[in-house]
Amino acid sequence: MDKSQRSLDTKLKQLKQQVESDPRAVLIEAQQCVEDANTMLYPKGGIRALIVISLCYWHLMDYRKGLKSIKDAYSKLSGLDTDDYVPEILHIHALHYWGQAQYYSAQQFWINALEQSALTDETEIQIESLIGLGNVWRMTNEYQLARSTHELAVIVANNMRINYLEGKARILLAWDHYLLHQFVDMLSVLDGAAEALRYHDDKTWHAEIWDFRGLALLGLERIKEAEQATQKAQELAEKHDLSWMKSHSYISRARLELLRKNPQKASELLMLAEVSASEFDNGELLSQICYQQSLVAEEIGHYQAALVAFKKYRQFSLQMQREQTLRVGTDKARTSKRQMEQRARKLINRVRRQHEFDPEQQLSQMVSETYWWEQLVLHKTAMSKASHSVIVIKHSNNKVLEICTELAHSLCQTRDLLTRLSQNRIALLLAENDEQAHQVFYSLSQMFAIYPWHRQGLEKSTPSMDFYDILSFPFTLDHLDDD
Repeated sequence: MDKSQRSLDTKLKQLKQQVESDPRAVLIEAQQCVEDANTMLYPKGGIRALIVISLCYWHLMDYRKGLKSIKDAYSKLSGLDTDDYVPEILHIHALHYWGQAQYYSAQQFWINALEQSALTDETEIQIESLIGLGNVWRMTNEYQLARSTHELAVIVANNMRINYLEGKARILLAWDHYLLHQFVDMLSVLDGAAEALRYHDDKTWHAEIWDFRGLALLGLERIKEAEQATQKAQELAEKHDLSWMKSHSYISRARLELLRKNPQKASELLMLAEVSASEFDNGELLSQICYQQSLVAEEIGHYQAALVAFKKYRQFSLQMQREQTLRVGTDKARTSKRQMEQRARKLINRVRRQHEFDPEQQLSQMVSETYWWEQLVLHKTAMSKASHSVIVIKHSNNKVLEICTELAHSLCQTRDLLTRLSQNRIALLLAENDEQAHQVFYSLSQMFAIYPWHRQGLEKSTPSMDFYDILSFPFTLDHLDDD
């Protein structure tokens, strides 16, 4: 590779990082990069530039041009003897088909991307593919399948410490729980999303977390807390001009006012939601707004207004239904729907076996963080009958924690569970309490004290330890930090 090719690669890497913030400017520069790559006879550079161009079109919602660009990249790649970029190219195909509401074609490409990413060990594309497949199942009303697939995406992202993808998967998992009316689970998942995205500056995701939290609290009829959450979502949406979130937060607040028996205020909020949504929505959000408007108008006794709003709801709903029927009719992948779903399930089960609890593993009591928290909550609910304790081991050095994990595992019995709780913590859920649990804590502290850390090049590396009975252990990492 000569100097000009290395320079082009560096530029494309920088452009790819800027796609989300300024797709129009990046698009112009990436198109010039294609010409430069062709001039210097550098096909890999041309492929990378076309990938960037296609991502720009995705953010600009020009799916037809985006699909053309990524097909050009795939065509160029087929002439090279390499598997580089294949999973990402397949994933971007799926994104554009998803944008065009051709869900079966999107599903087909995400299945292929999932398979290829497993072969080339591209974990981020693997997680994105799981998220995409979950979204397809949600849109085709397969809510249980969507939930289990998004749960797996959370587990993989958590195990691989890819925080932004874990947060993204958790937000979508929360939406699955909402559609299944599982509001308590929804709150727990959203707490995890907030933790995963603590250092990720995506305003839309943070606004969605607050909005979905408000919806969950509304479902549980916790009005005061729901008001705080929906207000926070609206503030974020207005401050950062997030069009979709502004409309959605207005709808959530209108539902809140309706629960409060304040239909006049609900009507005003829905009018604001309609004005905001009419700037960008193709009917999906507007149909929800008009339906809520008809309910509110009926509550007030404005029956003529209720009829008008319901007619608008029917108009938007039928328009969307016609468009979806047309798109399904033109979606060439629909004919192989059953075979695709069978293949998807096989691939997902293969990924699940790699990342979920496996008794044949050497560290057989080491489980995913998600599973560990689930078991913790389950045992907490036993209240006075709770017979578990928690030992938290903390250190800033990853190598120290790996050694601590092996030492702690050597004391585990079949009912104990060990997990990596965060970047600097591991936690042991111990199936003992009182004196027996304290004996384990003391034994473990002695093991750490006499361990020859210097032989691993780790001078004075004894970790800190904390002991909790299960009822006093907090529900989230945030509360643990506060302690």
